[in-house]
Amino acid sequence: MDLHHNKPSPLPKHDRPFLMTILCLFSWVYFGLLFALFITGLIYSGWVTDAINLYTDVSQYSKIGVSLVLGISSVMFLLALTGSVLLWKMRRPGLYVFGISALLLICLQIYRPGLSFSGAGISIALFILFALYYRRLR
Repeated sequence: MDLHHNKPSPLPKHDRPFLMTILCLFSWVYFGLLFALFITGLIYSGWVTDAINLYTDVSQYSKIGVSLVLGISSVMFLLALTGSVLLWKMRRPGLYVFGISALLLICLQIYRPGLSFSGAGISIALFILFALYYRRLR
């Protein structure tokens, strides 16, 4: 007779689907790195402004303008990171927070059309994939 059959598992049991786990881990790495990069850029915004002005011939960018874009982007990536942590816990508000960050990214894309659309595309794709699990969120 097996005595360990009724012994509870030391690992916590969760109701998070495997694909949701992969999506959350990807979003943590992706948005965590972007948040770290943009915060670093915000801290060194004077150097970033000088580098942009040195290598672009379109116009002169101001430190305030570059800081504003870096600051808004940092907030957006922090919101996405917060939303993905809530989604990891299978909380419905996480989808809303993540959706707000995707909306902010789209607005930033419209305001600054020279920026790459890949960041907005990844955020929108992740939001759609997270939204597939809307009924399972609490």
